[in-house]
Amino acid sequence: MFLPKVSKAFLAACILSASFLFASGAQAQKLPLEGYQLDVGLSPAPPFVIIEGEFQNVSGIDVDIIRELQRRTGFEIKRNRFHIMGFGDLLDLAEKGYMDISAAAISISDARAKIFTQSPTTYRSEQVLVVPSNSNIDSPQDLIGKTLAAEDGTEATDLVAPELAKQINILHERTLFMSFYSVIRGKSDALITEAPMAVGFMDSWGKGKLKVAYHVAHSENDFGIMFKKDTPASKVLYKTFKEMQADGTIQKIIHKYLPDYKMPEDLKPQNIKLAAD
Repeated sequence: MFLPKVSKAFLAACILSASFLFASGAQAQKLPLEGYQLDVGLSPAPPFVIIEGEFQNVSGIDVDIIRELQRRTGFEIKRNRFHIMGFGDLLDLAEKGYMDISAAAISISDARAKIFTQSPTTYRSEQVLVVPSNSNIDSPQDLIGKTLAAEDGTEATDLVAPELAKQINILHERTLFMSFYSVIRGKSDALITEAPMAVGFMDSWGKGKLKVAYHVAHSENDFGIMFKKDTPASKVLYKTFKEMQADGTIQKIIHKYLPDYKMPEDLKPQNIKLAAD
């Protein structure tokens, strides 16, 4: 086969053009948070933050969402590890600005909006009262004179109506796990927590020892992930989270851990608006 002669200059020009196109393509694909190293804090809250072994195996709804945010935006987790601590310590450090991302099925609220850039709602929950399996407590009035276990940083009025809060005792524990353990050991009579966390703890190691006495009326609560307030990274993370809502990723992650969860209409992908809130 006859091949025409090609000058060295022409070959060099072709190679240069190809290199330029490759470099331009690579540059166009650069993710918005490449080069950022972020501190990520977690507190155990199954099925949102599940920690197994010696903090080596970390999973859950919030963790999977953070991993997907990382994949889409390109940030690195500082020192390639999560900061794992009790809920009270996590909120304290996050409020002081030491955490770029904080997660532990944290409630979205107007008060927290002043401190954090809050993600859109991850999950809508309700609270339940958890008691020993042989307990006779089955109504709020049965709590009068009783002791409720609660994580550090929680006040009685966070759990029950103000008039009832004056008539119960609070035993603070370092973690949600220790609150459940306190009820199992008889140090506390009950605890109030979010329904999915109650199911997660009771199914994992409290089966047969604990039960849900009742669902707390008017206790709907939206969970989200907290980002450091108004930083360039938080703006990208918020926008990316909204995109993950709209394309169904958030719903898929939740159903991986809670397959029976019925997502409220306003949180379904087709009802998510991408315009800035």
